[in-house]
Amino acid sequence: MRIYLTIACSVLAGMIAAAQVPAPQPPAGSAAAAAPKFKAIWEPVPFNKDVNLNAVACVGPETCWAVGGKSTILFTANGGTTWQVQLGGDPEATDADLSKVFFLDAKNGWAMTTSGKILGTRDGSTWAELSTVSGTSYGLWFLSPQNGFEFENSPQATQRRSNDGGKIWAPESRCSVDASVGGLPRKLPCLLHAAHFLAPTLGFAGGGATVAPAAYVATFGRTTDGGQTWTMSVIPETKHQITAVRFWTEKDGIVVLARGEEIYWTGDGGTTWTRSVTQRLWPSVHGVGEGKIIVAIGEDGGIGYSFNGGRNFASRPFALPARAQAVTFPDAQHGYVVGQHAMVYRYRIVPIDYKSQGMIAAMAPQSSGAPSSSPFSLTQPRLP
Repeated sequence: MRIYLTIACSVLAGMIAAAQVPAPQPPAGSAAAAAPKFKAIWEPVPFNKDVNLNAVACVGPETCWAVGGKSTILFTANGGTTWQVQLGGDPEATDADLSKVFFLDAKNGWAMTTSGKILGTRDGSTWAELSTVSGTSYGLWFLSPQNGFEFENSPQATQRRSNDGGKIWAPESRCSVDASVGGLPRKLPCLLHAAHFLAPTLGFAGGGATVAPAAYVATFGRTTDGGQTWTMSVIPETKHQITAVRFWTEKDGIVVLARGEEIYWTGDGGTTWTRSVTQRLWPSVHGVGEGKIIVAIGEDGGIGYSFNGGRNFASRPFALPARAQAVTFPDAQHGYVVGQHAMVYRYRIVPIDYKSQGMIAAMAPQSSGAPSSSPFSLTQPRLP
């Protein structure tokens, strides 16, 4: 009898112990653990008057200026939720259109009309006319509040520099590049359409050279002395000119040829280039957020995302209500695209349950600022 009682007690104790063992937890990679908490979106934040917007520049995630038709300059300090008119803004005006904008910091900025008139601000809000350069210039780049340059492209790029903040410009150098044409060495005059500086001394430029009637080769330049001298080279086997240049480290960058006809990437500062794998979006505008996200937006629809330095792009539908004219990414989590009819869309990361009228689903780099344990939803449908 004692033996049976001992066995019964042992069995009962084992059952109680088993009941106290915690239930097995789902693996960390299970569906429950991977439920997204954040998503990337584009959402409309337009200006409230019908003026075309042609360019945008930001000095922080939410501090931006947009410029466009009727000499309009708009400012936002809250990511486009509200826009303040600093100049123009009247749809009935006959003033010249602004096509370019460049900001060095929150106070020092410049804007250019399509005919080369340059406006400037020293406090981020009050604008004055400074000078007029050739209408063949593709933009302005300033290295300090006083020191800047631009390229005049007729018939060969001439670099002109200002040492007084954009009032007086003096020619400094002309673009030429060594190339091989038909197996023979040639020194070719070249045009320059774009530049990008990572520091006051370190910069990159791009354009093209004519190798035969209506035939071009892409030309790339690098400077380590603030544009005083450029080391020029050609990108072999190209047939188009460079229209955009963006670098995020001294070695890593991309160039865009013929407004999206081709994209090339480099990991060695431009010594060698590789063509990106991407669906053709032409014409298109391009923005780079710290190299973690690269976006190509078709002016008439479509979008491509790259999260590996431009090596390849993933294409998505992207139906905007008006033609896109420019895009910029001040960082990997914030971007802005502007276009005709006062259109502005902002890119950002929001909680998964966030909704806003007209928002469009977007893709995002996994290293964006949301908690690393909360993956992004990349396939949310477009909401009404």
